[in-house]
Amino acid sequence: MVNERQAQILELVAEAYIRTARPVASAHVAERLGLSSATVRSEFGVLEEEGLLHQPHTSAGRVPTAEGFRRYADHHLPPQPLATGVQRHLLERLQGLHGTALLRVLAGLAADLSGYAVVLEVATHDSVHALELHLTPLATDRVLVVAVLEGGMTRQWVVKLDPAPDEEVLDDAERTLRQLTVPLGEVPTALRLRARQVGDELGRTLDALADSWPRLLPPEVISHGFSLLCEEPEARDPAFLRRAAQRFERGAGRHATPSLGPLALSFDEDVAMIQADLAIARRGGWLTLIGPTRMRYPAAFTVADGVRRTVASLEPHA
Repeated sequence: MVNERQAQILELVAEAYIRTARPVASAHVAERLGLSSATVRSEFGVLEEEGLLHQPHTSAGRVPTAEGFRRYADHHLPPQPLATGVQRHLLERLQGLHGTALLRVLAGLAADLSGYAVVLEVATHDSVHALELHLTPLATDRVLVVAVLEGGMTRQWVVKLDPAPDEEVLDDAERTLRQLTVPLGEVPTALRLRARQVGDELGRTLDALADSWPRLLPPEVISHGFSLLCEEPEARDPAFLRRAAQRFERGAGRHATPSLGPLALSFDEDVAMIQADLAIARRGGWLTLIGPTRMRYPAAFTVADGVRRTVASLEPHA
């Protein structure tokens, strides 16, 4: 159990380390709290036993652990609201945008405001309809499917068909897809039913499309600002960059716990992720800020929560 003085020490160590990226010496804390260095070192020992601080090197100062940063972050919730001028700027930039265009601008704005890499992931409900569908041969055994969905979202995936159908069959399959009026979740069943009513080659193609058609299409992922991570001192460590890049390139994924209301904070070793739930028309999703554990948590929480609130205030069809 951490007492009030130990909580103050943890706060000072976290703030100093966030600012300097260097282990924090006992003298720094002692000077600010009016304590002796010996007393601070004793409290450092208690905080280490609690798993909140660690000592990178024998002669070095202390650095917060992931759990220490979590405690520090908790003290800065709920976040401060975005400045009025920033809120107005966000609304002006986003108003009138829809679908993928909205997500791209939103990701860029969130990265610029926070100074961290951003991943936006927006799910697709199976009640959504496809507005356009296109089939393109890629090789002798593969066909590319491109779908434009309600709200301006686009999805694409590759279907393996060996041998790939000729252009006439692909045209027929594409026409069949366009004639479907059912939502995405019902497309596989409709395709299989149609496959039993047509010739062998078209039927084979429709069955392959049905087999590959996801029940819920994977979320659309928009990433922005990885270069910002390369400017952090931690970027000198290839292992940090590798972990951050994996989160950035593959999508951060939803981390439900520990939950901070509409926000969530999680760690992957030395990578920190702040996530905010998003609600965009009929699509749910989340925004993730990716940075080092030495993240500027108060400001990052403000940006994540401010973006969340701004998106919620947009027109329902956004």
